Amino acid sequence: MNIRAILMRISLTKICSVHIHLKRVIEMSKQKVRGIVIEASNKGENDRWLTILCKDIGKISVKSRGCRKPSSKLFGCSALFSYCDFVVDDHLQFYQLISGDPLARFFVGCDDIRKLALANYFADMANKMMKHGQEDNEFMYFLLKALQALDKNVNDIRTIGYIFELRSLVILGFMPYMDNCIGCSDPHIEYFSPEGMLCPNCAKSEDVQLTPEPYLAIVEICMEPVESLFKLKYKSAVKKILSQCAKVMMYYYMHTCFGTYNVTNYIDWY
Repeated sequence: MNIRAILMRISLTKICSVHIHLKRVIEMSKQKVRGIVIEASNKGENDRWLTILCKDIGKISVKSRGCRKPSSKLFGCSALFSYCDFVVDDHLQFYQLISGDPLARFFVGCDDIRKLALANYFADMANKMMKHGQEDNEFMYFLLKALQALDKNVNDIRTIGYIFELRSLVILGFMPYMDNCIGCSDPHIEYFSPEGMLCPNCAKSEDVQLTPEPYLAIVEICMEPVESLFKLKYKSAVKKILSQCAKVMMYYYMHTCFGTYNVTNYIDWY
């Protein structure tokens, strides 16, 4: 074998070695994640940026190339509220969507603007509440159950909305103290504040007065297992008080105004 043939063989061996190494690097950069699309923004003619709330790794930003083409294999899994097993390629600054195996899609063909508005509000809240890379499997499971309840009409829309607002803040650690007055420890409690119950002497004008029935409803919403949480039923008078309590807590803890919240308020829920 001459020298030229030997050099060619060495070069081919190196090329094959590099190719195998690159293939391994590419495979290592791919991840399989399970999550819900909570935001979808169109980019260019056919691309879309997705925000996905994922199990174990939290919220991530994903670029879905060409997904808006009807023929794209990413078309179905790149829609808002899609719940899928995604395969993503981990780039330095963002993830790129490779494929998606749908587990559930909500509100397909839905023309109920009330449902869609409230679902967008839920997704908007999840996006604001969760930080990138902040793992919170409990909240993701809670969001999934809320969307299922809304999609399958397990309860009236208003009740699902108030339950979501109150329980989401509890999951994030803002559990109101419900046993005694948070100001003086008096057991005679009649008013609700974002931090907990108050007696008449400690209550302020913006606090919500509670009768026993709304009080028990709030305790129930805070403690009920998620599987049956959105099936809870309340009277109209109780729902009115729950609405006030949820509004007080959201304003106190979130310190922001959701555009989707304004839409839900504009729509007639009655």
